[in-house]
Amino acid sequence: MVALRDHEKLKGQWPPTYAGPQGLWDVSHPGGEWGELVRVKWVEPDRKENPPYISAFVQWNDLDYRVVFTSDDQVFLKRLYETLRNQGIGKTLEDVGNLKIDF
Repeated sequence: MVALRDHEKLKGQWPPTYAGPQGLWDVSHPGGEWGELVRVKWVEPDRKENPPYISAFVQWNDLDYRVVFTSDDQVFLKRLYETLRNQGIGKTLEDVGNLKIDF
């Protein structure tokens, strides 16, 4: 068992890189493990040459920020998606990073 943040397949992806919001007066996310995970989506791109990925949304300072997780290992990515969906929604990113995983 390893903390999600320390998993070798998430190196360079944790803490996540945030995108959005896009409004003129919106504040950029400060980075790190700030905010709460509010939703997670498994995305199958329309173009077959593009692999699936996880699109997650983090709420911080009353704004939503998008996070993307990718991996060449689709089995790992699917298990990460299930873990985030079943155990991460409603938790802070610090708590999500602390989740113990064994895959």
